[in-house]
Amino acid sequence: MFAAQRLTEPECEAAVAEAKRRWGHGGSISLADEYLNASYLVGELVGWRFVVRGRGRSWQTAFSDADARSYCVSRRCSDR
Repeated sequence: MFAAQRLTEPECEAAVAEAKRRWGHGGSISLADEYLNASYLVGELVGWRFVVRGRGRSWQTAFSDADARSYCVSRRCSDR
């Protein structure tokens, strides 16, 4: 099932609000169809580029992954 079919407008609005709270005006969310286990992406827009700060099976897990990445304990941490 495509992730967008499970989304509700209030969920998206809450996720965008959380992204903006964390990363300022550029805070944003996205979906990645090709990642079945991590299709929810959170991060920020830098110019024309979306920088992924976290991903997961829900908005909550995506933000948790972003928290873990900031401490460099995520399996997906790119700094290693």
